[in-house]
Amino acid sequence: MTQRLLSFLPSSFATSLATLLIPAAMLAGCAAPSGGGAKPPSETDSTAAATAPADILGTWQLVKWEGASDAPSMPEGRVINLTFNDKGAFSGTGGCNRIFGQYTIGPAKGQVTIQAPAATRMACADSMAFETRYLKTLPSVTRFERRDTQLILSAPNGETLTYASQTLLNRTVADTSRATKTEDRILDIDSQMADCMGVAPRKCLRVRPADDTGKSQWELWYAHIDGFEWKPGVEYRVKIHGEPVANPPADASNMRWTLVEVLRETPAR
Repeated sequence: MTQRLLSFLPSSFATSLATLLIPAAMLAGCAAPSGGGAKPPSETDSTAAATAPADILGTWQLVKWEGASDAPSMPEGRVINLTFNDKGAFSGTGGCNRIFGQYTIGPAKGQVTIQAPAATRMACADSMAFETRYLKTLPSVTRFERRDTQLILSAPNGETLTYASQTLLNRTVADTSRATKTEDRILDIDSQMADCMGVAPRKCLRVRPADDTGKSQWELWYAHIDGFEWKPGVEYRVKIHGEPVANPPADASNMRWTLVEVLRETPAR
């Protein structure tokens, strides 16, 4: 093709053009991979894609510790939780003391780095051994995974910490001393309950903000809804009204929720 083109051109111009075309063709031939063409974008290094931080955000209560022969039993009557915010900070309870620190997500999918927590300095005879071990384990965590209403943190040695979502229970209500601070919400309630952990293991409702797309994830709902009677096998959409509780008991919701209206009931498919 190159020779045919050059035959129609003046000899001086053809010579110059050939000087440019031949090296370019040689370079193109060297650059092409033997497998046939350049690697498509989809085959580039996908491990560098960062995990969306939304998967870890919220408040999570520890319900299970597995993978180690000496994994401690959770202290009875103590709530161990973690709250991850969207600013790269976490806080929570270790069984006795308040804990806090920094965390980062990525760069690989499902990767998390948790800074060694700082903690307050109270002493609790019934939970200090657990808390000491727990605070040493958190910085060893390297992976996280969101499974519906649970968050699983895992370490390279095989230990896993499983948490249940408490985001809906622990929402902060500003100025709870004011009786006029109320909240109305519309929720979908699932047709089945899920295991959850309070003072003792129990069952909790699974709820999500009203969503007809079905894409929103279910969250555990720890609080009681006055006037609502749940039946298995039925999905509900309800409107509820919340009143702040100034001094809620330990492990209780800081809102008192009352059923306003059942907007619909649908048999589970």
